[in-house]
Amino acid sequence: MEKFRWGFIGAGMIAKKALYPAISKSNIGEIYAVASRDADKAMTISPKGLIYTDYDQLLADPNVDGVYISLPNAFHLPLAIRAMKAGKHVLCEKPLGMNAAEVREAMAVSKETGKILIEASWNRWHPRTKRIQEIVQSGKIGKLTRIRTAFTYDGLDESNIRLDPTIGGGILYDLGPYSTVAPLWLTGFPKVTDMEVQTVWHAGGVDETTRVNYKVGGVPAETVTSANIPVSLWMIVEGTKGSVRTGGSDSFVSLNNPSTLEIEIQGKKKVERFDACDPYQLMADAFVRHVRGKKDWVMPLEESLRFAELFDAAFALMKRPTNS
Repeated sequence: MEKFRWGFIGAGMIAKKALYPAISKSNIGEIYAVASRDADKAMTISPKGLIYTDYDQLLADPNVDGVYISLPNAFHLPLAIRAMKAGKHVLCEKPLGMNAAEVREAMAVSKETGKILIEASWNRWHPRTKRIQEIVQSGKIGKLTRIRTAFTYDGLDESNIRLDPTIGGGILYDLGPYSTVAPLWLTGFPKVTDMEVQTVWHAGGVDETTRVNYKVGGVPAETVTSANIPVSLWMIVEGTKGSVRTGGSDSFVSLNNPSTLEIEIQGKKKVERFDACDPYQLMADAFVRHVRGKKDWVMPLEESLRFAELFDAAFALMKRPTNS
C-alpha cells in the first residue's frame, strides 16, 4: 500500500521538532507538502517536497491525503474546517478550538464531510499514559481520594506567541491539555463540580500561571500550569488502597526516553518501566490506520469537547486584573 501523503499547514517548532521526525520514521506515512507563509521554514521540514506559501493551494492539491495543522491556537478551527471541506482528513494541534462551541462546530463539519478529525494530544498515545489510566480505572488503588497534576516551567521570551492574546495565547491553552484535563481521562469523564480557579496574569493580558481545582465524579483534583514556576511535571493519583504516580520529571512529555510508573498498593511498592518510544509517531501512524479503516485507538472528538467545556468553565471563573 502506498504511503499516506501528509500535508503540513504550519512549519513552526512543534512541526519541525516533533511531527517531522515522527513521520520521517514512519513506514506508512510521508511528508508530501508543507504550506507556510515562510518558505525558508517550510524547506527545513520538506527539503524534497512541495512548498506552498498559501494554505488553500495545499488544500487544493489532490495528492494530499490528510493535513497536520500546527498554526497558533486561534487558527486551528478555521483551518481544520477549510481542510475538511476541501476533502482532507485532519490531525490538528491542541487545543482543537478556543471554546466548546468551536469544537462542536468542528465535530459537525467532520460528520457532514465524513472526514476524520483528531486533536493531536500526543501524550495520550504513550504506553505509560495508557497504563496509568488502566490502573486507576481497574480499582487496584481502591476508591479514589485525590488527583494532583502539575506542568510548569520558568521563563518565556517576551516575543513568544504564547503571550499573545490575539492568537490564543495563555498557559491554560498551552499546558492545560496535558495536566488540567488529566483527571478527566483518568477517571472516565464523570461530572465536573466545585471548580475553583486562581490565576496570575502576564502584563500582555494572558494567564501566566493557572491553578484549576475541581471535583471529578466527587474526587478532588488539584492542577497547576505555569510559565513562571520552576520546571515541575508530575501526576499523582491516590486511593484508599494505594497510589500511582509518574516517575521522573516528564509526566506528560516523555519523548524518546525511558519512563516509569511508581505504584504502591496496600504498602507494597513497585516500579513499572517503559521503553523509550516516540508517541508522536504512535499518534500519526494510528491516525493513518484509522483513516484507512483499521480499529486503532484515536482520541475521540467527544473527549476534545469535554476538555473544551472544562476550559470554558475555568475561563469563566478567572478574575482579570482591573486598572485602578
